[in-house]
Amino acid sequence: MEKSNPYEYYDNKLGVKVKFLISNRNKSPESLCLMTYRSLKKRMDSSTCCEKQLRRGSLGQDALILFSSLSQEWKDAIAIKFGKPKAEIKKSWFADHYIADREAFDFFVAYRYGDKNNEKLDLKYVEQYTFNASVLNTVLEIKKNRKAYAKALGGVRIDIWDSLSKDVNAFREVDHNLPTTKDGLRRKATKYAKEGYITLVSGKLKNNNAKKVSSKEQEALLDELLAKHTNLDNQLISEIYNTVADQLGWEKITAPTVANRKKKSKLVTYAGRQGASALSNNMLMQNKRKAPSTPMLYWTLDGWDVELLYQETTTDKKGNSVTTYHNRLTVVIVLDPYNKYPVGYAIDTHETPDLIKRALQNAMQYTKQTLGELYMPYQIQSDRYSIKKLTPIYQAVTKNFTPAQARNGKSKVIEPYFNYINKKYCKLLDNWSGHNVDSGSKSQPNSEYLNKIKKNFPDKAGCIAQIESIIKAERNKKALDYSSNWLNTKEEFKSIMPLENYLLTFGSNTGMTNKLRGDGLRLTIHGQQHFYDSYDIDFRHNSHLDWSVQYDVNDLDTVLAVSADGKKRFLLEQKYIQPMALADRQQGDSDELKKIKDFNKSTHQMIIEQRAENARILEPLMKNPKLEQTLAKHLLTDSLGQHKNHKSKERLAVQQKASKLEVKQAKKEAKTERKNFLKEQEDYYNSKVDINQYLDN
Repeated sequence: MEKSNPYEYYDNKLGVKVKFLISNRNKSPESLCLMTYRSLKKRMDSSTCCEKQLRRGSLGQDALILFSSLSQEWKDAIAIKFGKPKAEIKKSWFADHYIADREAFDFFVAYRYGDKNNEKLDLKYVEQYTFNASVLNTVLEIKKNRKAYAKALGGVRIDIWDSLSKDVNAFREVDHNLPTTKDGLRRKATKYAKEGYITLVSGKLKNNNAKKVSSKEQEALLDELLAKHTNLDNQLISEIYNTVADQLGWEKITAPTVANRKKKSKLVTYAGRQGASALSNNMLMQNKRKAPSTPMLYWTLDGWDVELLYQETTTDKKGNSVTTYHNRLTVVIVLDPYNKYPVGYAIDTHETPDLIKRALQNAMQYTKQTLGELYMPYQIQSDRYSIKKLTPIYQAVTKNFTPAQARNGKSKVIEPYFNYINKKYCKLLDNWSGHNVDSGSKSQPNSEYLNKIKKNFPDKAGCIAQIESIIKAERNKKALDYSSNWLNTKEEFKSIMPLENYLLTFGSNTGMTNKLRGDGLRLTIHGQQHFYDSYDIDFRHNSHLDWSVQYDVNDLDTVLAVSADGKKRFLLEQKYIQPMALADRQQGDSDELKKIKDFNKSTHQMIIEQRAENARILEPLMKNPKLEQTLAKHLLTDSLGQHKNHKSKERLAVQQKASKLEVKQAKKEAKTERKNFLKEQEDYYNSKVDINQYLDN
C-alpha cells in the first residue's frame, strides 16, 4: 500500500504538511505527533525559533511548514517514516548529501542477539546506529564524488579523509558517535563499506564466546540456586557456585553475573522463590474479563475484615471487667458484578461456613423482596474456603457453581469492591482503623488521636449498624438500575428456587420432632407457639410419623415437615386463626372455614369410598367355605357398614324390605306427632287469651 505523502512544493520551496507533525483530534493516522498545533504555531510565530510557516491552511489546501527550517532530528523522523524528499533547499555540501537511511532503521529494529537469538536492541541503540549508518552513507557518497566535493570547497587539492572528518565532526544535527580522527573515520567507513550495518553493532551485543556461564550444566546449577525457596542473595549464590566451579575447572562468577542470570531466568526460578500463587498472579497469562451484561447472571462472594473498630467489655478469669477497643467485624458479601450490587451479606466476628451460608440466604431473601420470587443466579464463583462443606449449598443455589482455581487471587473481583467501600464510606467514620496498614502507606489515621477517642467507639451492635447502613446506601444507589435491567435478562438464564429446596438448604430447626394432632403440628419458635397444617391428604395418611420441621425465621407462613428418614416431605401452612365471636368476623374468615369444611367433607368421602372398595374386594373372598365359621367373616362389614351374612339372600332381601317399611313408618309417625304438637299449641294459646275482647274494642 502506498504511503501518504507529507511533502508539497509551494512557491518553489519544499514544505511539509503540518498535519503530519502535530497531535490533535483531526490528526492524520500517520502523524508523527511531534507536538500540538498550538505549540507549533507559537514556534512559527516566534522570531527566535527556526520553524517557519510556508503556507497557511485554507479550504482545500493544507498548512505547510518550510522543510529547511526544521531541525535535523525532525527531518530524519520524516525521512525514516515517509522516505526522503525529491528535492530540498540545502544549507551545506555535507548536509546537502545527508539522507536518513530508512533501511538501516528497519535492519536494527529487526536485529536479534543473545543465547537464543531472542533479544532486541534497545531503541536508543537503534536510533544511534541508524544515525551512524546515515552519516557513513554520506561519507562514502562524497568520497565517490570527490571531484565535485573538491570543487564545492573551492577547487583546491584536499586530504579527503581530513576534510570528511572535519565535516563529520561539524555535522551535529544528528546524535552520531563516529570516530573523531581521520584515520578512525577511514577504518570505520572502510569496514562499513565491506560488511554493512552489522559492523555498527557493539561487540557486547553479538559476541557470546566470552560468557562465563555458557554450558547447560552451568546454567542449570545457577538456576537451581536462584530458585531456592530460601531466597539466597546474589553474593551467596556466587560463592556456592564457585565452590563447584573450583572442582570442575569452570570459570568463577561474581554477584553481578548472578544478577544478570536472575533476570534472564526469572520465569523459571520465580515460583521457587515466591511460590506458585505469586507465579500465577504475577508472571503467567491472565484472562481479561468483563462484567455481566445483565443482573443475576453471575454472583461472587468473599469475607472482609471491615476496617471499623468497636469496643467490647468482657470479664477475665479473675472477675475483672476488661474493655478492648481494637475489635473488628467480618462481613461476607454476595456481590453481583453487573453493577457491583451487594445482593446479600452476613456479619459476625470472623468468617465461617455458617456465615457464608447466612449471606447466601440473605441474598435469596433479597431477590424475593426485589424481584418477586426466589430467583437463583445463573452462576456463582467463590474461593475454595471450606469447599467440601459449602459445595452442596452453592449447588442448591445455582445450576452453575464454578469455584476459582486454587491460588488464583486474580479471579476474586470482589476484593477491589472492598477497597472501594473502605475508601468511599469507612474512611469517613471516626472509628476507621486504616487500610492495608502493613504496607506502610502514609494514608492512615492518626493513631494518637484514635487512642484519644477510643471510648467513643461504638459497641458491637453499633458497629453492625454502621456496616448495614453502608450496604443499604449501596443498594439504594444501585437498586433502580439493577431491578430495571433485570427485565433484560434472558428467560433462559432465569430460574426460581423451589420453596422446599430453600427450606432444606437454609431452614432452621428446633432440634425436636412433632406429631400431627387435630389442631396441626405444634411448633415452638423463640418461645412462641405456632400451628401448621396441610390440605394435602397424604400428610394425614402419614400422621403416625414424627416430623422434623425446617423453617425460615424471616418468614414463618410456610414450613417444611420432614420425616426421620427424609423420604417424606410436606410444605405446611401456618393455621388460620378464627375469631370465637361472630362480631369479630372479618373478610376472609368464612372462606377459610369453608376450606376446612370442604377438606373434611372430601376426606369423609374418601374414607367411605375406600371402605366400599374394600368391601367389593373382600366379598368374593368371604365366599370361600374355609372362612365360613371364622370370626373375621362375622366382624367384617359390607360397603353399607352392615355385618356380612350371605347364608340366605332371601333373608337379606327381607331385611332390606323391613328396613324400608321402618323408614316409611317412622316418617308417618313424625308427621302425626308434628300435627299433634301444633294442635296442642293452638289450644294452649286459646285458653290464655280471648282475642274477641280486642276485636270488640
